[in-house]
Amino acid sequence: MKNFILTFILFLVTGAIFAQVPGFTFGPKIGATFSKYHTDIDIIKEEAKSSLHWGAFVRIGSRVYIQPELLFMNRSGLLIRANDITNSEQTIKLRTIDVPLLLGVKLADFKAANIRIFAGPVASMVVNREVLTSNWEDSMTEDDINKANWGIQFGGGVDLLMFTIDLRYETGMSDYSNLDNFSLKNNLITLSLGWKIL
Repeated sequence: MKNFILTFILFLVTGAIFAQVPGFTFGPKIGATFSKYHTDIDIIKEEAKSSLHWGAFVRIGSRVYIQPELLFMNRSGLLIRANDITNSEQTIKLRTIDVPLLLGVKLADFKAANIRIFAGPVASMVVNREVLTSNWEDSMTEDDINKANWGIQFGGGVDLLMFTIDLRYETGMSDYSNLDNFSLKNNLITLSLGWKIL
């Protein structure tokens, strides 16, 4: 957590330094996350979980722009495996520091509002892992979860005055599981509200 706070402060300082760049926007954001894990085992059913995320964004450019972000994410999902007696359940909760780097285009740019689309990669670093298991003897543990992962994000957004709203989808490109016979990828949908303070 200390490293995240230091990184967040560095992000704020960097934003202040580049505040004079044309087309520069900077601010905090918060939102909802709807996360779901996917496995390569047919008998396992996956269910989504909701949580919150927060962080900050920087946007540089006018019609075409780049938008790096620093986000504190909560990723959670439920795995259910049917057996002869009862269902085995496993809830996986991850807290991650995410760094998306998005390339965006404004499709319509009005005086007080605009409509955007964007896409780009995201690096995800796990800072806390929790696996809750019920009736699942050979389940994965916290030590079986990789600490670094990659994904691809794409979506759309609207800016209205000093506020920015983004809806995006992320598909996991790398495997959260380091087990040889068990693949675990995380897909999620996020809805966020940002405030352009610069």
